[in-house]
Order: sequence, then C-alpha cells, then structure tokens
Amino acid sequence: MPNYRTKKNHRTTYVYKSAHGEIVATLRPGVDGVTEALIAKLHAEDDAVHNAEKRDSYHGVFHYEAETISEDDNRSIDLPDNSSNPEKLLIDALNAAERTGAFKAEWDALSDKQRDLLMKKLLGRSNVDIAAEECCTEAAIRNRLAKIQKRFKKFMK
Repeated sequence: MPNYRTKKNHRTTYVYKSAHGEIVATLRPGVDGVTEALIAKLHAEDDAVHNAEKRDSYHGVFHYEAETISEDDNRSIDLPDNSSNPEKLLIDALNAAERTGAFKAEWDALSDKQRDLLMKKLLGRSNVDIAAEECCTEAAIRNRLAKIQKRFKKFMK
C-alpha cells in the first residue's frame, strides 16, 4: 500500500504508474475524450481504495476459518478471549453440572416465576422489555436476576 495519494491541488491530471513506480500514461482533460469528471472519478476510486487499505492495515482483516497452522508453525492466531463470555460460562456450567445432577436440583428449586424470568433473559430480551411486560421497574428485574444468579454462582466456577 502506498503511503500517499494524489494531493488535492494536483488532481487536474491523472497519472498511471507501473508496479515499479514508473509513469505509464498521463490523462489530461480535453485530450482523447478525457473529461474532468472522469479524472475526478478516478481520483475518488483511488481515495476509496487507499482509505480501505489504510483502515484494514490499522484494524486488521482476519479470516479465522481460512487460517491453517501446521504443528511446526509457531505463529499465533488472534482469537477472541471467551473467558468472560456469559453464554460460554453458562454452557460450561451446564455441562459440568449436568454430570453431577446438582444443577437440575437447583433448577427444580426455582419458582415458576423465576424460571420464566430466566428463560426470557436467556432468549435475549432486555430488562426494560421484561419489566414493561410484568408491570414493574427495571431495577426489580435486575434484583430478581441477581438473586437467581447468586443461587447459580457455585456452578459458574
């Protein structure tokens, strides 16, 4: 990616360059049917490509599925950190607790209202939405969820 693009005050012509930086052709308005609009369009396309390359070099473009690393390769792949992902923690807790049966016993000990609230939350509904449905405040929903979370805290380790 070149570190530059054509300056605004030098855009009256358009210069084609080879891969080695040699000038191949120069387009000037009024010569061979070239218009100022065409030159402006070419510069705009160059700006778009330049900005996209600059953005990608800063943020990075990763395709994790396409990445293959052999056993003798020491490169590291930048994968997301899922250690604090609540969904992963819950699934891991469910898998671990299912083996002992303790989770099922705790689930059965919940009231119907608590189970219903937890299912709504697991389906991705917001606290505000649930509070509006149940005609209570959002703080009340947060408190109920905190109590449920406290009961299941021992399974989240």
